[in-house]
Amino acid sequence: MRRRQSRSDRGQAYTLEGFIGSMAVLLAVLLAMQAVVITPTTGGTIDRSIQAQQQQELQDSLVVADAEGNLSAMVRHWEINESTAPSVTFENESLGLPQGTYEPSAFEERFLLGEILGERFAEGDGRNYNVELHHQNESDDEPVKLVYQGQPDTNAFTASKIVTLYDDQHLTGDESTSETLGEVYEGYPDESPIPNVDDDQTIYNVVEVRVVVW
Repeated sequence: MRRRQSRSDRGQAYTLEGFIGSMAVLLAVLLAMQAVVITPTTGGTIDRSIQAQQQQELQDSLVVADAEGNLSAMVRHWEINESTAPSVTFENESLGLPQGTYEPSAFEERFLLGEILGERFAEGDGRNYNVELHHQNESDDEPVKLVYQGQPDTNAFTASKIVTLYDDQHLTGDESTSETLGEVYEGYPDESPIPNVDDDQTIYNVVEVRVVVW
């Protein structure tokens, strides 16, 4: 004859079932967490240590380009356009874009800084970048944008390098290397991409080359 289950026995059984159920849910949660791959951009932000490392690499890119003398040459890569409306522009800039703006491929082919940015960030990490020239000026002109790929997001990091230009430095465009910055500004004071800050000084202008990567 089967013994009738007491209320106490049933209570213990329910408690055991609840405990087993809780353990199953907990194990499922743990397994799910194990399956999530945590990346540097999880949650929409870059790990600070990784961002600091990449920012240092970006700063090193500017230092290398400056050490080779290519950074200053890049800033002076102008040509004189003799036409019905003479002007001075960056040589080989991409057509249809604002003055001084290159397509990334043209910039990477033309300048050492572009080559480094292309290999390390554009091709290496699939990132975008902007390159801007912020010069000293009495007015609040917009910076010269050598490369513009859009508005940076919240994960962007920046590095910059100061380049001093002198009146007696020559243009580096293939067609206009005989003219100096001082001579060009004297002949085209309103058309030069970067103005002369003081006619009485040997310094032509001081330019911050700023790169933003995201």
